Amino acid sequence: MVIIVIQSTIENLAAQTANLFLQNGYNHRSIHEKEVVMRKIILLHKQHGCDCYSPEIMALFLRDAERRYQRQEIGKIRFRFYQKTADYLTQFHENGNLDLYSRNISTNLTPYYEKIFTRLHDYEGWSKSTKHYIRQFSMPYFKWLLQNGVTSLEQVTDEMIRKYLLDCSNRMTLNSVDTTKRVLKKLHRYLYEVEICKDSFSDTLSFTVPTEHRIKKPVPQEDIAAVLSIINRNTAIGKRDYAVIVLAAVTGLRSVDIINLPLTAIDWINGEIRITQSKTEKTLALPLTKDVGMAIQDYILNGRPDSDLPFVFLHGRAPYVKMGRTLPYQIFNGYRLKLGLPKCAFHGLRRAVGTNMVVAGIPVTTVSQVLGHSGIDPTKQYISLDSVHLKECALDLNGFMPEGGGRA
Repeated sequence: MVIIVIQSTIENLAAQTANLFLQNGYNHRSIHEKEVVMRKIILLHKQHGCDCYSPEIMALFLRDAERRYQRQEIGKIRFRFYQKTADYLTQFHENGNLDLYSRNISTNLTPYYEKIFTRLHDYEGWSKSTKHYIRQFSMPYFKWLLQNGVTSLEQVTDEMIRKYLLDCSNRMTLNSVDTTKRVLKKLHRYLYEVEICKDSFSDTLSFTVPTEHRIKKPVPQEDIAAVLSIINRNTAIGKRDYAVIVLAAVTGLRSVDIINLPLTAIDWINGEIRITQSKTEKTLALPLTKDVGMAIQDYILNGRPDSDLPFVFLHGRAPYVKMGRTLPYQIFNGYRLKLGLPKCAFHGLRRAVGTNMVVAGIPVTTVSQVLGHSGIDPTKQYISLDSVHLKECALDLNGFMPEGGGRA
């Protein structure tokens, strides 16, 4: 159970609720979908001239959702999602806390499996994000077991696990099957340790899945310069967009860390940006370069809406809530389309930082530290992207190769 201070306005209520999902390891697509529903609730409040949470307006929202469901304008799953999201806001408003592992919508699991989820939630050996990740993959696994007559995990066998993974392989990519296998291995090790399962099945789940790794290219520097050159920095939204793109292109911060960047993370006196990364939960300190500092300062002083929210970057139009998960991508590609450039991932700006550092001869270990990687393996992709230098190395090596191409 997480205790939180209740916020007075409906905008703050929604923003704090979304932030709570992030802190508890919900993936960003899930958070964005909830934010879309919460914005509908905020808009309905505004239409009725209400700035604070109103039970009457919330009831009106739910009645309208039910009416749309009865008219078959939305499906059952969407209707239930509206109900669940509204319930989160109501629970947060009334109690000042939110138990993200309680579900008002039935999971179709038996009390036995629900009790296991409760134990997973209370287990202190995992982080919040790990708990959510394991729950996310355990849900379809437990449902599959129930559908195959397995009412207790004591009945699970090696053959059942292999059959489940085979079933997964018929509807998943190889990468997803590998992730499922690794999560099940962690889950069953825990279940064995707490004596819920008779076996950890570590041998069964230790096989190697041939995964696919596609190296994605960075955004070319000329593309970044072209995008920055067409942003109208005389407008509030332009100041924000410029600051967001410059911050990503210079520091290599992930989009999730940019949208969640708190005002307190910027140390103006010492010239640093200090954050706890959302992906790795590790702290990271980066230099606040002059261009990044001036862009953020211009936005905060001359473009940022008046708000008590702790985040640097906010929506450019009311309601002035935290930027959504996909907004950096939309911002960047909006300008690219104006230039006639194809869409690309916002993460390509981060790849550009890593690649440029490797090309400049900076050690991989240093690049890994700057980008906040958990180790050097994720950084090795930037070596593969340094095709120019690799070609030069190949030409140099040719001088040492004997005729026929064999080793000297």
